[in-house]
Amino acid sequence: MTDVAAAPPVSPVLLEIIRHRLNNINDDAASTLKRVSGSQIAVEASDLNTVIMAADGRVVACGRYVLIQVASMHLVVSFLLEHYADNPGIAPGDQFITNDPYVGTLHQPDVVLAAPIFVDGTLVAWCASVVHQSDVGGPTPGGITYDARSIFDEAIPMAPIKIVEGGRLRNDVEREYLTRSRTPELNALDLAGQIAANRHTTTQVEQVCRRYGTPTLTAALAQLLGAGERQLRRRLRALPDGRWRHTSYVLFHDRNAAAGRRDQNYAVRLTMTKRGDHLELDFRESDPQAPGAINATRPALVNFAMAGLLIYLCNGMPWVPGGVWPVVDIVSTEGTVVHARWPAGVAMSTSSTGQAVRVCVNACVARLLEGSEELSPLLMASCQSAGAGACTISGIDEGGRPFATMTLDDISGGGGARADADGADSSGFTTSPGAAIANVEVNESYLPIRYLLRRELADSGGPGAFRGGVGTVQVLAPYGAQGPISVLSFGQGLQHPAAIGVAGGEPGGPSGFALLPAAVADRLMAAARTAGAPTADATIAETPVPLPTAGMTMSTGQVELVISQGGGGYGDPLEREPELVVADVAEGLVSPEAARLVYGVLMEAAPGYPRLDQGATTSRREAIRADRLGGRTPRAATAVAGRRFSEAFAIVPAGGPGTGEMLACRRCGFELCPTTENLYDHLVVRTSPTSARAPLGLRYDGSDEFVIRTCYCPSCGRQVDVQVSRADEPVLRAIEPLERGVSRG
Repeated sequence: MTDVAAAPPVSPVLLEIIRHRLNNINDDAASTLKRVSGSQIAVEASDLNTVIMAADGRVVACGRYVLIQVASMHLVVSFLLEHYADNPGIAPGDQFITNDPYVGTLHQPDVVLAAPIFVDGTLVAWCASVVHQSDVGGPTPGGITYDARSIFDEAIPMAPIKIVEGGRLRNDVEREYLTRSRTPELNALDLAGQIAANRHTTTQVEQVCRRYGTPTLTAALAQLLGAGERQLRRRLRALPDGRWRHTSYVLFHDRNAAAGRRDQNYAVRLTMTKRGDHLELDFRESDPQAPGAINATRPALVNFAMAGLLIYLCNGMPWVPGGVWPVVDIVSTEGTVVHARWPAGVAMSTSSTGQAVRVCVNACVARLLEGSEELSPLLMASCQSAGAGACTISGIDEGGRPFATMTLDDISGGGGARADADGADSSGFTTSPGAAIANVEVNESYLPIRYLLRRELADSGGPGAFRGGVGTVQVLAPYGAQGPISVLSFGQGLQHPAAIGVAGGEPGGPSGFALLPAAVADRLMAAARTAGAPTADATIAETPVPLPTAGMTMSTGQVELVISQGGGGYGDPLEREPELVVADVAEGLVSPEAARLVYGVLMEAAPGYPRLDQGATTSRREAIRADRLGGRTPRAATAVAGRRFSEAFAIVPAGGPGTGEMLACRRCGFELCPTTENLYDHLVVRTSPTSARAPLGLRYDGSDEFVIRTCYCPSCGRQVDVQVSRADEPVLRAIEPLERGVSRG
């Protein structure tokens, strides 16, 4: 591999031409992959991505599909360059395959195929693709073992290996790869699509070099990476220095636990510190790793964190992921749930700990962006997190053929609210902008199931001045299967809300999952259709509902109920325009009861469309604010001077000379405390059970371990923060200003 001759800087006009050309080549590669593959997961769900990288593996162009897979390709190529350059060597026409999460992939079902791009014997770039596979082996169909004790209870990873050599597919390696799977035909289709995608990119990049010169291309790649870094540093400098914290929780089912012992929740804890133009994501306080399944490897941690930064912090900027790396430090401790030590089981990380990492990054970055009047419109509350509706199903179809796949019905939760707009309803994961659930008809044509219901669920969006997007409720049943269908739910987001709100916005509604008799499901479906809370005879018979376990099956006469989470809200719900609440009620997105209790909006009966009762609404909202303060009259809103630190708080000079600065409420001007003190010690905090947010009355075992803590300004009663936490943990110091020019450890 020879070095490329140096080239003069590329002009801004030509740089933009090359940037757009690379993005188009990469998008075409994803389309090529889909057209050649034809598999359900690739074509319908778009659980894939493609990238173009510089010669050192830094990503310059990435697809808008599943962004949590983008860093995978960088990490895999870094491994290849470090370990394989001499033996077995890296040459033109080669392609390397792996699904090893300890090397770079998210988990074993995500298969990366990376290819070097040579021009006249010189390595100038790399391209790669990744697709989630229906099955990659292991003891459980779908490749994910819920109660794995270690990685040896899961699909054994395939270390990076050269599967295409000199442009020729190696039959021996292909056979080794496909033999592992229960669905070799589907895996072979995806492999063919990935090989074709990489060949397409290689050919197109070679043509760019022929037209503009290889030195020009390599110079353009370096300039794009440098520009991405400079743009991110410029954005950080425009934001206040500070420290932000968030904690998310992940459920693990331990099959070796003593009888009667509850499943254990593991905490993912992030402290994010921003100083000047540098960002640190510190996960070292996360819990020790679990006995298996839910753990994330270091590559998975990096993938989810980087995807969160691209979506939430780099919004409005050209996405050059390789430019983010020099600006951010991701700190973790090996042996924790976010940085597992071999041979920990990790196959379920993408639907558990990885999503908890993403929520933590989401929450902290949103609070950071709150500190700028100019940049706050870019912030977004959390979209849905990992939910129990993420399932694998397997069995025998009516033709006697085995089937195994992820249904991906859970990718239908709500999006997070913005500072000036509601979250997108039933929009899925924000970090997977191109992914989607398959159409009902497609799933029914592939699988022996039938959908009885799929619709948006009222009151699932997080309340706020701007509402989080609502999630969905879905019911499906066996249809034409030979015998019971095995169902493996990943079991997350059932005991408590997980999609966090911002600036006093409330979290989105929790997930839901249950295998139920059809008669019970009929009552629940009726409740879901009426956009209200279920009546006593519409709840399920067993309360609390048992959590999902390994070995669950669905037989004729049973149905699977799946509820995806809503997105988090933004701002105090009492500050939502009443007419927007009325419109939500009319559209079935908010129930009349929630409009009255949560938003303080009352309506009059009117033919065809509810009508706002303005006088009753004003009185109701005043009463709610007074109740927040224990009956005291709230202080009136007033203009507040000072330096903005968040939507709720400003930094103002203290009264006396030399006494530092104070945090004050931006609504009423009340000075809460010096910036050096814990703000949360000076707020009114009310605690409520998480079961109050349970969808359709589905209260799960263990939900009593968690609480929702709502924080108010002690003077005006404005709702300024909402936290979900373990009942035995203190209120989290979620925001902390750092004094200008001062670094506190």
